[in-house]
Amino acid sequence: MTRIAAFTLIASVLLTACGGSQAADQSDARKAVAALTGDDKRAAANNPHCKMFTQAEVAKFIGEPVSAGRTAAMGSGCQWLATVGRGNVMVQIVPSNYHERPSLADGFKEVAGIGARGFVVPESGGWGAGAIEGKDAIRVSVVGASASEASALALLKEAIGRRAR
Repeated sequence: MTRIAAFTLIASVLLTACGGSQAADQSDARKAVAALTGDDKRAAANNPHCKMFTQAEVAKFIGEPVSAGRTAAMGSGCQWLATVGRGNVMVQIVPSNYHERPSLADGFKEVAGIGARGFVVPESGGWGAGAIEGKDAIRVSVVGASASEASALALLKEAIGRRAR
């Protein structure tokens, strides 16, 4: 069973258990799943992280064309998927106390000069990078044809500069 189907089933059961009509509850469950998975196009259009970059700008970080951004990480981020293949780009911004550095991961490197506690690390067939800037922790990832340590760090720098203050 896929995660989306499992979430829909759980949400439907919970909503039904709380009373209310099954049709309305299933509709609410579908809306919740769409918002959490990024399939709610209205949510993506209002997500400030999805407005940070155009598709063309994002594509440059992985060397592949990408689809429109979609809400990710329960609304704390935006993800752009490659239109062909398995590439993707993600930008997530959370409060600085959520900053986690995967310092035990193979290939982890501390990075000076990009925010506080900056890092870059190979992950999931691509690269991840993150840092603290003010009250925000910014985390990015790149997977694709030309995804690299350098492109992850370039995206991180750009996301820091463009984030909503």
